[in-house]
Amino acid sequence: MTKHAWDILISDAGGGEIAVYRKLIRQMPLTLRPELNSELAEWETLFPFERSRIREFMRGIQSFNPSTLAALTEPLRKLEQTMGVDRWDFSEDTNTLENASLLARSAYYVEWREEVQRIYLTIVSAAHSSASPSASLPRMAVVVLPQNLPFEHAGLWDKWGGKGVEVSINGDPGRVTELLLQGTPSVPELLRRENGYEPSDLWLIDAERTLTSVFPDRDDAFSLNCPELQPLRERVLERINTIPKNIVVSDTTLASIRNTNWDAWWPNNLAGQSSLRRFVIDLYLSGNGALVFSNAFVQWASSEAIRRARPRVLFARFGIRAKPKPFTSIAIFENQSLVSTLPDVPDPQGSAVDASILARYIFLAVERYPESQQTAFLCVSESARSAYIIFPKAYKDNTAIANDARPEQIADWMTGFLANS
Repeated sequence: MTKHAWDILISDAGGGEIAVYRKLIRQMPLTLRPELNSELAEWETLFPFERSRIREFMRGIQSFNPSTLAALTEPLRKLEQTMGVDRWDFSEDTNTLENASLLARSAYYVEWREEVQRIYLTIVSAAHSSASPSASLPRMAVVVLPQNLPFEHAGLWDKWGGKGVEVSINGDPGRVTELLLQGTPSVPELLRRENGYEPSDLWLIDAERTLTSVFPDRDDAFSLNCPELQPLRERVLERINTIPKNIVVSDTTLASIRNTNWDAWWPNNLAGQSSLRRFVIDLYLSGNGALVFSNAFVQWASSEAIRRARPRVLFARFGIRAKPKPFTSIAIFENQSLVSTLPDVPDPQGSAVDASILARYIFLAVERYPESQQTAFLCVSESARSAYIIFPKAYKDNTAIANDARPEQIADWMTGFLANS
């Protein structure tokens, strides 16, 4: 089915776009339905990229005639019968821990995953073949290791695999971020010049409040920082620590947390941003360190933003966290401020170790997706007065990067790349 024919089908559907999708999902094997139905249930809070990905998948399903689709999915249906899925307490409506546990405990789990991947890749390939090619726009990721994180210049970038160019900053390293967000032209200005720009194209994720102070316009970006989110984080952490070690009860409790009205703890200046709120709650419930350490929040939020929103530009800024307190249970996400009477003590050295590792994780997150071929990556260590720049190979071959540069030059290289659309 061509994209034009697909658009006609959607416009003619009496129940609208979601009704068409639900009908298509009912044609799929049982174990594929929870993920798809979960996304439809949250349609209004999905990022534009997430919606486009679902539309693409549904268009791919529709491109098969009934007999071809049946032949494609038949091996998985037979495998589900062998696994005994029809006898499980398996939810079709949403992803649950119980679903994941049942699948993972099956002796046929590896075969199941292979079948799911085969079906998914075939459907996506069919969707691509019927879609018009989209333009490849330049993208950018900027990671800041701030002045208060102690780094020595020597050997700072040794573990980055030689993928980029090390640049000594001749001037105030903090100016690089300021110029990118406030200069002429600035990154936000370049993005606003393009048709279809919307806030999820620009993310600012900060362990402190610096990025928000440099670019305070919440209407033109998705901006998250740890101090603003602290009341919400502490409340969610409190709720999570009520979950008993029981899968079924855990599913109920997690669903309750997701559906809670968090208005009382959500920052006032982020009011009305339902997709961003869902993103933060999902992040807090995903079992990583984002609930405990600010630097972990920066890394996980950046990686998830890249995965789920595919922003044109991402700024991530690390900071100083407190030292872990003795005799507390970080592993089970306890709030150290409440379970220990010891005062918080800043840990610059430990925070620097965290940030140097997590900064590379953000780059690895970028590399996972096809968009990396159009993404420039910049990491700035303000205390070492050093930057590391990775341009896509096709662009780097035509770009001369000096080993010593002023902040203005570095900003010009990055905005020049972004403007090259």
